[in-house]
Amino acid sequence: MQVFPRKSVGLSTVLAALVVAGSAGTAAAAAPSSAPQRCQTTAVSVSLRALGDQEGLGNRGEDLVLSNTSHRTCDVYGYPGLGLQNAEHQVLPIKVVWGSTYFAADPRPHTITLKPGQSAYADVAWHMPYGTTSVTPSYLEVTPPNDTTHATIRFAPGAIDDDSILVTALTTHPLG
Repeated sequence: MQVFPRKSVGLSTVLAALVVAGSAGTAAAAAPSSAPQRCQTTAVSVSLRALGDQEGLGNRGEDLVLSNTSHRTCDVYGYPGLGLQNAEHQVLPIKVVWGSTYFAADPRPHTITLKPGQSAYADVAWHMPYGTTSVTPSYLEVTPPNDTTHATIRFAPGAIDDDSILVTALTTHPLG
């Protein structure tokens, strides 16, 4: 059995080590991040832009626009979350499908950096009722990618098929 000699460590040495360790942690936490943060619901305005050429064969669509209304640069990556509400703001059953729509090819998820005032776009499309089941939305819930809260905007296209609503990934230019 090996015995190692103990070293005597004074109280001042221990306190100095704690101060240095605590200062290093504080300095790291206080260092500002130069990378943009994700765009949160409170930092963007959401709108729909109706386009006359997004109608055909029982399909309709509009451009979804997320505009950075904050005073800082932020990033979006991927697909916006969507939901439907009726006139009483009750959630309607709908499946959201990410990918290409009848009107636009999916640009695939990629990081978009939005300076204040800049916008990102996604194509949103739906089917007109062709069966017996449909929903009649009055509002659209829109959640920016990687956020947990949504904005609610007016969306009253009339009855739509209750099967699904389609949406592309966000990109830097209108898709429709």
